[in-house]
Formats: sequence, structure tokens, C-alpha cells
Amino acid sequence: MGNEIRKQVEVGDWVKLRTKKGERIHGFIEKEMTDEEVVQLRVIASDNHLLSGHSIQVHTVKLEVEPISKYHTLGELEQLIDLALLTNDKTWFDALSDQYNYLKREVENERHIDYTGVSHI
Repeated sequence: MGNEIRKQVEVGDWVKLRTKKGERIHGFIEKEMTDEEVVQLRVIASDNHLLSGHSIQVHTVKLEVEPISKYHTLGELEQLIDLALLTNDKTWFDALSDQYNYLKREVENERHIDYTGVSHI
């Protein structure tokens, strides 16, 4: 056990794991516990719908850290905005809201088809 390398995760990291039953869990690290190998995970999505939105404690060796992406989907931005509200981080909330509004406009523009340039037969 002493030669094992501790998996490095930090508060705020997005992670995923599979339970012994094969259920997938996706969420972020809420806090580190007193036991260095256990963290509190906020479940955002799971095959087990009863876990979604709840916090669970997991061993760090089971976690796979998600790569950091500077691009997010609308759904991810909504979740991050909720997190910013929960943490009372106005600066982060404003930045995320700007990203969300920009992306939403872009998506709406892609869905809008301009028929004015189409010739009628």
C-alpha cells in the first residue's frame, strides 16, 4: 500500500467512474475528506437516477479525471451557472452567463434557415 501512487484530484475537478454494478457516474469533487483517499463527489448524472443531484463519498482510485475543456455545451454551462450561484461567485457567474448567452444565440442562428436566397421553381 505504501508504494501505491495516490490519484491526484482536487476540489472542482470533473470526474467519472463506474460502480461495481457497472453504473456510470459523472460529477465534480465538492470537498476532500479527512481520509486522503476519499472525496465528496456531487453527482450530476448517473445511470442510477436516484444519485443525481446528491453528494456521495468515493475512493479516489476509482475516479477518472475529465480533461479540462475551454468549450462547454449549453447543458454544461447551465450546471456550471448553478454551481456559481451555489458558491456565490458573481464573477464566475457573469462569465458563464456571457458564454451561455453567446452559445445560445449561435445555436439559434444555426437552426434558423434563411429562405430568402432560395429560388422558386
